[in-house]
Order: sequence, then structure tokens, then C-alpha cells
Amino acid sequence: MNRRSESRGPSPATIPQRKHGLLVLDVDEVVLEFIEPFCRLLEDHGARLHPENFRLTGNVRSISTGAALSGSRLAEITEQLYLEQETRQTLVPGVAAATARLSARADIVFLTAMTPSHYERRRRLLDASGLDFPMIATERSKGAVVSELADRRYGPVIFVDDLPPNLTAVGRSAPTARLLHVMANEVFRQHLPPLPAGCASARDWSEAEAIITGWLDA
Repeated sequence: MNRRSESRGPSPATIPQRKHGLLVLDVDEVVLEFIEPFCRLLEDHGARLHPENFRLTGNVRSISTGAALSGSRLAEITEQLYLEQETRQTLVPGVAAATARLSARADIVFLTAMTPSHYERRRRLLDASGLDFPMIATERSKGAVVSELADRRYGPVIFVDDLPPNLTAVGRSAPTARLLHVMANEVFRQHLPPLPAGCASARDWSEAEAIITGWLDA
């Protein structure tokens, strides 16, 4: 029997529409730095990231032996980062001011694929940073969640993520949503797989805010 995908936070059906638009934001590498604190944590474990393609597995190697860390070892280190995120992860530059301005025009919802068991830690971190917008942490497809959110809206829906597969999934499940790629760290940018058709890209939150504002004005 298949295990039901876990989610934490409000269900899409309970998030009210207060503003005309809806802005759905991924968290890691969009709102919170992930790659930089992950690389610092790797150093603590005697390892270093050598990005040669758009993957972590195979690109993280032992500093002393040069051997690639296994997927299970990387999962353990990622788990540690999420356990310690309140002291390790910081806001992406510009995101606080940009979301404060955009929240006057659009409802904002955080949608993170982080293991839902860490929901309370991430909720505390975002709240302490002044970002108290609703957050859904889920193992479900982001496409399915954004589709459920979009079905209840009468205004524009915008989805922002750093991973092209998530943008593609949302484009398929919620075809009226506007898609924007944002990745705070540059390390993987040259190895990005193709973005879905019609997806815009921004290098920082200054560019992202301008694009989003233009969509909300349209």
C-alpha cells in the first residue's frame, strides 16, 4: 500500500483570498539561502561541493580522499542543515523588502518541499525574519498544490522556484500560472536544465520584483 504524502501547514482550501493576485514562493534558494550554508556544513564534515552538473549526488567529494559522498550521506547532512536551519540559514538578499512591497498587491504563500517534520523550525525562522506569510511544507507535487490554490483564485497566480522540474510541474498542473525562476546562489546556474516554455528568470530579488510587479499590473 502506498504511503500518503505528508504535508504540514494550512491546506490550500483554508487560505483566504484577500488580494487580487497570488504569489507562491519556494523557500530554499528563493527566500532562504541553502547552497552557502550547505557548503559550510560540508566543510565541517570534511567534504566540498564541486558542481559539474545540476545534482548534489556525485558532486560532493571528500577533501582528504576525493571520493564522492553517497546519497545517503548527503541526506544525513541535509537533515542536519534542516535541524539547525534557525542558526545556519539566512534570508536571500532583498527578499524581505520585496515581499513586503508585493504583499500589498498579492497574497503570498510559501511552498517548500523540505521534510514536513521540520515545519515548526522553518516557521519560527521565517516568523523571526518578519515573513509571517502562510507556509505549506509538503512531499506532494508542487504542481498539485499550486493547482489547488489557483482553482480558488480569480486573479493572477505567480509561482517562483529555483528548480526547473518544479516549474515544469506547476506549468502542467496550473497552466494559467506565471512561472519565474530564481536561484540565489550562482554555483549551479551554468548547469541549469531547460526552463519550461514561457518561464521568466531573475538573478536577484530586484529583477524578480520588477517581473512580478509587471505581471500583477498586466
